[in-house]
Order: sequence, then C-alpha cells, then structure tokens
Amino acid sequence: MDYDGRFIMQKTVDWSLLNDGMTIICDEVSLARQNRCKHHSALALRNVPVSACALLKAWDESILTHGVGKDIKVLIDGEFYDAKLKNQNFEQSNWAGHKDVIQIRYGRQSALAVKLRAVFKKSYDYLFAQKQLLGKSKRQILLPDDIHEYMRLYLTTSSDVLCMECCADADYQQLANTLNSVPEEVYEASDDDKFFMADKTASVVQKELLVKYRKIDRSIIRMLKEFYGYRDEISGEKIGEQYGDSVVEAHHIDYFTRSQNNDSTNIIIISPNFHRIIHKNNPHFNREKFQFEFPNGEVLRLKLYEHLKM
Repeated sequence: MDYDGRFIMQKTVDWSLLNDGMTIICDEVSLARQNRCKHHSALALRNVPVSACALLKAWDESILTHGVGKDIKVLIDGEFYDAKLKNQNFEQSNWAGHKDVIQIRYGRQSALAVKLRAVFKKSYDYLFAQKQLLGKSKRQILLPDDIHEYMRLYLTTSSDVLCMECCADADYQQLANTLNSVPEEVYEASDDDKFFMADKTASVVQKELLVKYRKIDRSIIRMLKEFYGYRDEISGEKIGEQYGDSVVEAHHIDYFTRSQNNDSTNIIIISPNFHRIIHKNNPHFNREKFQFEFPNGEVLRLKLYEHLKM
C-alpha cells in the first residue's frame, strides 16, 4: 500500500483524536489562487494542487459533496482499522459561507481509538488527568511543551484507505538523540534514505526513525518545489534552466537537527550556492522581513515567500 509523497496534514494529539475522530483541514488555498500573487505576476508557477481539499478531490472527488460519507480503513503500523470519512451534513442555510467540514470518525471503544490511546499513552495519561481536574468544563486542553506527540495523515493508492503515521514522544526524544551526530548539511543534502540505512554508527531503530521522518520531508519539499516552479526563493530564478534543468535544494530555517521541525513554514527552496553560504555563516532569519541577516551586516532577502505567509 503506497503512501509515499501523499502527505495531507500533521496533527498534534488531542482528546478528540484519541477518542472519536479528527477534522481534516480543508481550506481553499491552492496554486490557482497563489498564482495571482501581485508581487510576482510574471511568475509562471505550475498549477499543482497543494491544499488538502485539492488532494482529496484527486483521491476521491465524491467526498467533497456536502453530506456524503463512506466507510474507510485506516492503516497504522501495517494493520487496518475501521472508520468513517464524512463530509458533515450541517444546515448550510444557517451557516452561510461556512466551508465543508470533512472528518474521520470512530467510536471511543473502536479498535482504532484503542490503538491510538496505546500509541500515544503519554498524551492520553496527561489529557485524562487534566479532564478529571476540570470536571465538566469544555475548555480545550493542550499538551505541555515537554510532550511531543503528533499524527501525520497520508492518502494511499486506494481510495478507501488512509494512513496514519504516529510519532510518539519516545520517537521524538530518540530522534533528537540520533540527530545530535548528524550535521544539518548532511541531513539536508542526502535525499536518498539508503544513506542513512548505510550508516554503520546507527542502530536499526535509529536508521528506521530517520527514514520515517525523511518521508514527511520529501512530501513537503516536493510540494514546495512544484509550488515555486523549481525556482530559487532568494533570486526568483530557475538555476540551470538554460541547460535544460533546474537545481534547487530544501533548507530548514530552524535547523531540523536541532528543532525536529519539518513544517512547511520551516522549509525554503534555494539554490545550492545560497544553501552553502547560509550553512557556512549561520545568519539569522528575520520572519517579518523574509530575509537572512548575516553577522557582517549583509542581507539576503527572499523574493518568493508566499508559503511563509500562510
């Protein structure tokens, strides 16, 4: 069952996920809309869908019909679990302009909920204890900063199967320890997972963990490269286009080996030369001005930064 490159969203664990379901964020931000950016009206970006809504449409267009639902299987660690995918049938006349709400639903005693509570036991124990303290309060409970647990959702090649990749706190802590010995330049420059699997200093578990996290990187990086038409975000140019190709690389603004942050807002697409310069000098990135600020006073400002504004 293939799901590589079919990433939809990442969700921090909460009470709802562990008990009855989750909402798929299905906004209308697409490249067709981004292509109308006034700052770069001459930029001919490819019309590749990047929103969850567009991805779901390509996977199974019927689920975008208001009120439609279907039975699905959720794949976790090689096992299948029953669930329902539902475009909620709320009264549209009472909620003018409200976007459709697409949810994955399952019961508290379902095998899927039991599995998620077992995988994310640290989150469940914390959330349950807080629920007991709050009583009947409806206040949302967030995980503390020292618990790092989240789920990544993928489409698969089957229109009846979604994949949940679970990242428990123990995975996060072990990843942090593993990455201590991996230079950021090495992590970013190695697109091939075989590089990590061949590392004789890493255990099998460490290797598998690195490959697992690179899967999400590949999906997001591929989307961003397509979003910007394989252009360098600093110069706005296609590097190597005159030779029949375009060479760009992904850079994590806050180094992944330190932050374990592979959200799209932490990744930019730049040329190999700019990439080497940034790693050589470690400049500060000013998110308000979308620019790298170097210790010697020099500045490199992004010309393309639409995804950082989302």
